[in-house]
Amino acid sequence: MFWSRISSRQNCRGRENVLREKGLRKTFARIFLSVTIAFVLLQGRCEALELWVTNPWLSMLTRFIGGVQVVVNPVLLWGETGETIKVKKAPPDGAIVLSLDRQEALSILGKDFEERFSPFFLYERLSSGSITEESFMDPAALPFIGLRTLQILSECDPEQYDYFQRRLAEFQARLDSTVIVGRNMIGKSTILDLSWKFGRWLQAAAGTVIRPPSQAKDGWSRGEGIDVLETAIEEARKQKWIIVSDPWTPKAVLERVRNIPGFIELQPPRTEGDMILFLYDQYLRIWDHIRRVS
Repeated sequence: MFWSRISSRQNCRGRENVLREKGLRKTFARIFLSVTIAFVLLQGRCEALELWVTNPWLSMLTRFIGGVQVVVNPVLLWGETGETIKVKKAPPDGAIVLSLDRQEALSILGKDFEERFSPFFLYERLSSGSITEESFMDPAALPFIGLRTLQILSECDPEQYDYFQRRLAEFQARLDSTVIVGRNMIGKSTILDLSWKFGRWLQAAAGTVIRPPSQAKDGWSRGEGIDVLETAIEEARKQKWIIVSDPWTPKAVLERVRNIPGFIELQPPRTEGDMILFLYDQYLRIWDHIRRVS
């Protein structure tokens, strides 16, 4: 009996030792796996494609499509009121630079940019800078811009083509769903569009958008034809339309609408932000405004 007890205790201790060894092996395996994953992530981060982007809209889009495989260094940032600010740190010699076109690269980087850097261009030549700015908030144009961005990134890093392609597919899916949500939120509203760059994004979701012609808006920015603007504003007040401006709406226009109950001013983007979330926030802001004034 005595020896059987001793043997039983030894067996228990043996099982405990076995269990302890198994537990230690599992712990070491987890640690090893964690270290391996961290190493792979850090290694991938070190090998990420680094490029410099001269347009802040393009910086946001490139950061989305590039994901973890791309480090985006903006050359221009947005300020608090939507103005563009040039960063202090310039691209180093030999850097990969992405611009809208040669004219933009020339104006920002200087005459010798093609000798100093490895430039890529979204367009061969732009006819109008303002049209391009609106294109970054146009659901019909954004997929093309995204595809062109994918082509450039894949040319710089061919091994990541599949990854960039998945990111572009995600971008397009989220873009489509955001527009659908926007239509559900504000689709029955009528908007007097006094924005300078958000127009196409508003048209994608709102039921009716009253959009003055570009010639009239150009005149208002110079303080001309204000009587026509006053007439449009008065009609908006009678019909209880929502009046929308953006950070680039001229002061001459803002002074005449800021105190109207149906007025809402959209916010400037942040270069480091998520582009889809930013666009969604504009619909959400309008929807919240409609709920409060109705």
